[in-house]
Amino acid sequence: MGKVHFVGGEKGGVGKSMTARLLAQYYIDKELPFLGFDCDASHGTFSRFYS
Repeated sequence: MGKVHFVGGEKGGVGKSMTARLLAQYYIDKELPFLGFDCDASHGTFSRFYS
C-alpha cells in the first residue's frame, strides 16, 4: 500500500520547504519512486530544486 505525505501549514519560516526537500532527497537516495507536487504558487521552492 502506498503512503501520502503532506507537508503544509500557513505560517512561513517553520521549515516546510526544507522538510519536503529532505523527504524527496531520501526517496531519491534510496531509489524509491515518488511523486512530488509543489502547490505554493507564490514561491515554488520545492519545484525550483526538483523538477
